[in-house]
Amino acid sequence: MILVYSHKITPRLTYIFRQIFVRILELPVSFTSTIEKFISHSGPKFSYTKQPLGNEFFIKSHKLLFQQGVQEIEFEIEKWKGLPAFFKTGSESRLPYDVFAASFYLISRYEEYLPHIKDELGSYTPYQSLAYKNSFLEKPIVDLWAVRLKDQLNSFFPDLSHVSWKKPKFLPLISVVNPFLYKKKSLLFHLSDFISFVWKLDFFLIAEQFLVLFGLKKDPYDNFDELEKLFKELNIHPQYFFLFTKNPNFERGLSIYKTAYRELVKHVADYNKVSLLVSYDAQNDSSILSKERKFLKKLIHQKILSVRFNYGLFSSAKAYYGLISEELEEDYSMGYNDVIGYRASTAVPFYFYDLNIDLQTSLKINPVVATEEGMRKFSDHRAFRKLKEMYEGLSTRSSFHIISVSNSILTKDNMKNSWRDQFLNYLHYHAK
Repeated sequence: MILVYSHKITPRLTYIFRQIFVRILELPVSFTSTIEKFISHSGPKFSYTKQPLGNEFFIKSHKLLFQQGVQEIEFEIEKWKGLPAFFKTGSESRLPYDVFAASFYLISRYEEYLPHIKDELGSYTPYQSLAYKNSFLEKPIVDLWAVRLKDQLNSFFPDLSHVSWKKPKFLPLISVVNPFLYKKKSLLFHLSDFISFVWKLDFFLIAEQFLVLFGLKKDPYDNFDELEKLFKELNIHPQYFFLFTKNPNFERGLSIYKTAYRELVKHVADYNKVSLLVSYDAQNDSSILSKERKFLKKLIHQKILSVRFNYGLFSSAKAYYGLISEELEEDYSMGYNDVIGYRASTAVPFYFYDLNIDLQTSLKINPVVATEEGMRKFSDHRAFRKLKEMYEGLSTRSSFHIISVSNSILTKDNMKNSWRDQFLNYLHYHAK
């Protein structure tokens, strides 16, 4: 047990220390503001305060963990042996930067509470984030700082327990908006697609549409049996998220009243973990979220405790309040839809900290490093090579490598589908 002394034990302090020690480094930690208790402790200990008490392991604290509310904070990004860092401490401190305050700033998504520009959907854009501007979006910098802290503690306390290494966990998410490309769509969608194909003079798609609609060819997006067989052979356990809304027109999805769609969802839920892909309307209205959740629960007869937002996370605070009010337990939306990287600068799951009331909530956040949309900003080879490099760069066994793709990634077309091939190779790379 590591004992931490500070002049004031705040919710922010206990939150980020437990995240770093317990969830990232898998080390138990306790806290005290009583000097006598700290001095008498015989195990590993260090002080996190303004001045050292003696010759103990000391980290000079930044004011952030002792504040309340959200305020503009000025700081500079510097290099710490190749890693970006901020909140400089000074010569007395065992670490040159306050990694606890800096980690809290990133994981709490502090910058998203500050004034910022939103895109047309109302989302926080990655291009204004500290991580993107300073070129560490693709690094789980909080986890890397934590490992450096552990190295320093091991040097100071040789008897500190060591955690055996094992590969970080890989979790693919299958986000299903369109289970079929042509089948079961409305006449309006068929006409819209047909006109689009004619305008582009894409005769292959014109022919394919007719063949599928007349039952002469399998729908190219109907890959669920193949996915099931593939994951079973590779011993990979995915999680499926289905859009399940009464009004899917904005997403161009299928209505929950389509019998074929309902049968598909039930079939997948028989063999896999199935959760809700929250619609655009439901992210903005918790009453719609509640209905979508009830519809899906009634169909598959399973508890729906985790969700993912179809259009990505718009606003951490607003969106997560809706999930908390619904007593949902986990979210799989902490990432950016259009770029690859770590939105909260960590690959380790954490709990949502509500800066408006300065308290940790019960909602568990699972960081998603890449979506298919973001991956397709690159060539297929480069996208999966980048993901492999990022996976191999994960520094702790508590890390999760979570990616989200659609069922359509396995689509076969008239040409060689290299995205399909690269995805299959990537799954084999992660096979257990």
